Amino acid sequence: MGYFMYGTLLILLSEAVYHSYQAVKNWHNRKLAQKELWSVILTNELTLSCPTSHQGTKYGYITIPSNSGKLFDKISVIERGPLCSNAYCMDSNFRLIKDLLYATKYSIDLAMFTITSVTMARALAEASLRGVIVRVITDANGAFMANSQILYLLRYGVGVRHKQIDKSLMHHKFCVLDSPSTIKYLLENQKRSNARILKEIDNLSSVLMTGSLNWTTQGFSGNYENVLLTNQKQMIQEYSDEFQNMWELLAPALKPQNVF
Repeated sequence: MGYFMYGTLLILLSEAVYHSYQAVKNWHNRKLAQKELWSVILTNELTLSCPTSHQGTKYGYITIPSNSGKLFDKISVIERGPLCSNAYCMDSNFRLIKDLLYATKYSIDLAMFTITSVTMARALAEASLRGVIVRVITDANGAFMANSQILYLLRYGVGVRHKQIDKSLMHHKFCVLDSPSTIKYLLENQKRSNARILKEIDNLSSVLMTGSLNWTTQGFSGNYENVLLTNQKQMIQEYSDEFQNMWELLAPALKPQNVF
């Protein structure tokens, strides 16, 4: 009898601890989602001034390790800031954007004139492989240029649409991570109702990255560029609406197969 009561108490205690943990976690996530912040990535003449201070190479680039081995929240990544004492460091800039992509849970909407960076393409492919819906809009001029990573992304289930070659360009350079409206659209488009995901949307951290930077080696290492990072809700919605408008106007290059 004593063992039975002891076991029952342990089960009840475990349940109480679990639900308390979930409550604290949800509260923490709501606080993170409500806190507005911004940060800026800049590249200039100092961007390549510290390569010898970072050890190891991967995919042709010197790499800088993250200071956390855990799957962190996107807001925490922005608050963490550069991982190098040089605020303009190429490796640190790569790491910051890669960590934001790694912390994305459901959707990545990327409008980018051209993508030739192997590092960024691999980060997008990895996101697609773990179930994140990745949608890319690019310009035909950039999609089929030398070293373009578009065909590589298509092989990994990334949805790609491009502006046809004419007098106007799809010249945007922005990315929206875990947009609430995008997640709802994707669920509706798949004719699925996922109560867990819909409930989580309100507590999810969304991030906008926008600026002059093309995701190219030259952009990250040799140009004067800027990227604004923010979780400001109105800006995220404006950019999400623009992306969705373009997505519906343009024909798909290939239909992605991954779903939630």
